[in-house]
Amino acid sequence: MEKKEDVFFENLFYNYLDQMKFLFFPDKWSSISLDYSKNELLSIVFIYRKESVNMSEIAEYINAPLNTVTGVINRLEKKQIVERKRDLKDKRVVNIILTQKGKQLYEEEKKEIIYYVKEVYKSLTEEEKKSIMIISGKIISVLKSDKIKENKQRKKGKRVRKITIE
Repeated sequence: MEKKEDVFFENLFYNYLDQMKFLFFPDKWSSISLDYSKNELLSIVFIYRKESVNMSEIAEYINAPLNTVTGVINRLEKKQIVERKRDLKDKRVVNIILTQKGKQLYEEEKKEIIYYVKEVYKSLTEEEKKSIMIISGKIISVLKSDKIKENKQRKKGKRVRKITIE
């Protein structure tokens, strides 16, 4: 039984991929998705929403270590998308904010994405809108629970090793 089910899901996946492959063609999207990494895009979104954040907050949001976030922010700073600002109250704290160029970039992309979301939404019936919300919620729930299990397993495997130095 499992083999038939595997074949069914494999065929479902390939059919879906064949229908959606146009999404992977660069001419269908603005260049932002090609110019920035996943972590850079997530950081831009997070900073835009919060206005001012520190490195630890970004690390927690994108689920990455601080050294990775440092590289992400360095690249975004080099592209003049973000800048580092010392906190006025506590000079030890460095906050990350979007530059005017960064805000403009995000707002242009958000505008385009919202346009397509609205177009899809307009094409759905009320029942389909309710169904898609329920189905999306279930998909997110399953993916999150699997990710949580995976992270717990990874943390269990991490152990501090004692190294003797001679």
